[in-house]
Amino acid sequence: MRTCSTAHNFIVIKSIPFCGCLSWIAVLIIALTSFSIAADKYDYPQDIDSLLRDLKSPNPEVALRTAARFKSEQPFTKEAIRSLAEGIKHPNEMVRLTVINLLSELAPEAASAVPELVTALQDKDPMIREAATLALLSIGASADESIPSLVKSLGDDNKKVRDGASSALVKMDKVAIPSLVKALENRDALVRTHATNALARIGAPAVSDLVNVLTKSNTETSEAASKALSEMGVVAVPPLIDLLLSEKSSSAKLVEETLIAIGAPAVPELMKALKGRYDVVK
Repeated sequence: MRTCSTAHNFIVIKSIPFCGCLSWIAVLIIALTSFSIAADKYDYPQDIDSLLRDLKSPNPEVALRTAARFKSEQPFTKEAIRSLAEGIKHPNEMVRLTVINLLSELAPEAASAVPELVTALQDKDPMIREAATLALLSIGASADESIPSLVKSLGDDNKKVRDGASSALVKMDKVAIPSLVKALENRDALVRTHATNALARIGAPAVSDLVNVLTKSNTETSEAASKALSEMGVVAVPPLIDLLLSEKSSSAKLVEETLIAIGAPAVPELMKALKGRYDVVK
């Protein structure tokens, strides 16, 4: 009897007659397959508790292999996602980055990991901060609790982080508008600029809030609102005209400048609104 030892397993091959080398090749294949299966079981624990334990391993190689193993968990339960999110706290940057990228791939089911992703927005490594913004972008509106932190990230010193945060806020659409409008008052010029761009990209749902901002006395805030409205184009024209024709309007000059910035697309709506109001308009 021949015995072949593998990791924690033994393959026992009885001494039987073999017909040529093909039989020995078959035996070798069986042995190698068994070794692979045994090694797989040894390297990658199957239960969540073991995965979580190994994900916290101080050995980056063990933690990285464990993070990758989470992909095979089907169905991917909320418990598994929460366990995976624990890897964001790992001291090794590559482990943290791998975990965040996996969570991004699992979106929108990864919504339960939002608190950990918010923490990652403050990571010292800009690649990890950027990855966190992209994961929140993938999750979308379900990550609305991250909005205040994403607005803060609009002022990050890394452009890719700022762009990622802006895109994530745009993806959240209406729920992000109040925070973005408030950000127009921020002292940080980067925050104001990216908030303006995000509101312009959200478009029609943000028009009413931005038109209201035009009437404020804060010059920087109202000018930021004007810029966002002008970038939206024709969708912003009707409410701007209503504000312009309002006798109570104290921001006529800024409204006019906004309409001029919109340009030709504003003309048909202007002609329609003014027709009948002034005889000079035919």
